Amino acid sequence: MCESCCQRLLSTDQKEPFLSHWPLSPLSPVYTMGRVEFYALWSLLEAPRQLISKGGRMSFQLPLPLPLPKQLIVFGLGEWSSYTRDTCITVQLVTGETQKQPLGTLSADSRLDTRSLVWEGEWSRNIVMECVKLASQGIPAKLSLTVTGQVLKAPKFSSSTPARRRLSVGVLKSPLLSESTIVPVRAPEDKSQPEEVTELVVGGKLKDSPPLKKAAVNLPLHSKQGGKGGQGNLKKLNWKPKNPRRLRFSSRGSEEGSEAEVCPSPRWYHSICLCDPETAILIGGEGANQQPCKDSLWKLEIDSDFWFPMDELCAGPSPQSSRGHTATFDLETKKLFVFGGMRDRCNFNNVYILDTVEWKWTLVTAVGKVPTLTHHSATMYQRELYVFGGLCPQSGTEIGGCSNSLYIFNPDYNIWYQPIVEGERPLPRFGHTATLLGNRVVIFGGRRSPSPVYLNDLYILDLGYMEYSTVSTSVEKPSPRSFHAAVKVSDHKFLVHGGCSLLGPLSDAFIFDIDTLSWCSVKFGDLPPMPRAGHTLLNLTSSHLTDADKEKHKGRSICSVLIIGGSDASGTFYCDNPKLQLELD
Repeated sequence: MCESCCQRLLSTDQKEPFLSHWPLSPLSPVYTMGRVEFYALWSLLEAPRQLISKGGRMSFQLPLPLPLPKQLIVFGLGEWSSYTRDTCITVQLVTGETQKQPLGTLSADSRLDTRSLVWEGEWSRNIVMECVKLASQGIPAKLSLTVTGQVLKAPKFSSSTPARRRLSVGVLKSPLLSESTIVPVRAPEDKSQPEEVTELVVGGKLKDSPPLKKAAVNLPLHSKQGGKGGQGNLKKLNWKPKNPRRLRFSSRGSEEGSEAEVCPSPRWYHSICLCDPETAILIGGEGANQQPCKDSLWKLEIDSDFWFPMDELCAGPSPQSSRGHTATFDLETKKLFVFGGMRDRCNFNNVYILDTVEWKWTLVTAVGKVPTLTHHSATMYQRELYVFGGLCPQSGTEIGGCSNSLYIFNPDYNIWYQPIVEGERPLPRFGHTATLLGNRVVIFGGRRSPSPVYLNDLYILDLGYMEYSTVSTSVEKPSPRSFHAAVKVSDHKFLVHGGCSLLGPLSDAFIFDIDTLSWCSVKFGDLPPMPRAGHTLLNLTSSHLTDADKEKHKGRSICSVLIIGGSDASGTFYCDNPKLQLELD
């Protein structure tokens, strides 16, 4: 398509851009002077979506929902003078690791009329077959844009994002489209950034308030550090800091810091789980000033270290962003179960199910004895959800007593019930962890309520016999704590990291072996992660280790663990993703 034709499609006249007839999307911020932002459009019922920058603005990506569209428009808005005439911008569709189909090229050369392109044609047979496979797994295709050639430095700029989003549809004046073609769409609530993050322009530079990784919040916890753990058998843990992706500008206002990189806002009390070896889903959490995070739902592509905001891409009634909920994935049905939590002194007992094949939410109308819990644990076993402990609401107060009851939710019949369990039940608690190893759930730590008593006891629930057993471990066991993180690292071991204690936030780590019923402390290599609580851990498995890592640890069993979010319980919230490599033998 020539430049003049596409310009008429993208503008109603010389003064009012056609883009103004769509509500702005969190994925489609208005462009700012000093750089080019790229957008894709495949439906007149949706807003154009911005391709996300990756690799120093030389590579851009955007998830493309399936089935594949019949037409596709890709265009750029901004200062094209930052590119030279020799710069070539290639657009292609990517499915899986190898299947690609070129869609065309963009160019900064005004003589070529290629600052936008319209694709309309046939998808290749290999692409179609691969997309059928991806759709069955709930994985979208990718629209990839790659910049080759020389790129000039962009001048400094200030954000031109409006304070409010456009909610109404303006007068349609495009000569190519009639009003009957466009269906008005109201803008959804802005969930792309936490409301506590603001940006100010001072002296030609951007100044953020509060700082990028810090926000003041009053917490009923001490700030002293502790919890060095035992000095017994030590295991080596290597720490690799990872560069966080940000959805805000650099506080320095430099050219290098002006990237609109995308990542979840700093938070704690969120949930995250793997839905396949390559993909993780993050839900909810709380940021500064005890405010729920507006950017609630994210998808992490682990292999490429790429975050995708998913709030606006899912159909159906979605859960409110909250804290202290659980998100548990069922590998058999490929569904994610979100239960409980708290927001603005309101406790929830709803069950929301996210179908990760169709990316559609469902609110369950449950029957039976439905619990109302916060900071509980949830485990999926044989297609049933096992919920233990947590805070129970009391009339007139935000925090009531805590529970030691076991509830089971059956999604086939949407019913809650309490099983008969033998053995000595654990003490009531919240902020604990429950890790599934085979057919046994290992419950560790937590806190009593209302008295601030921290626990470090350990119970095993055998799901075959439905019987509790208490475990007396060695003196090397972790100190009492709550709001720590735990993750399975092998068939018979799990890792515990961080948490809160009477002395403040913790940074130590331990491994429990269910076969030997013993703990061993973990020694960090290089610099350890910051003390934190309310964070989560992901076992990335050995498939995500680099060749250098595998060669370094040749002949030894290792796993790679990712830390997401958390807080130091004294005003600092994290959005970094430090990576730990753990030797298990």
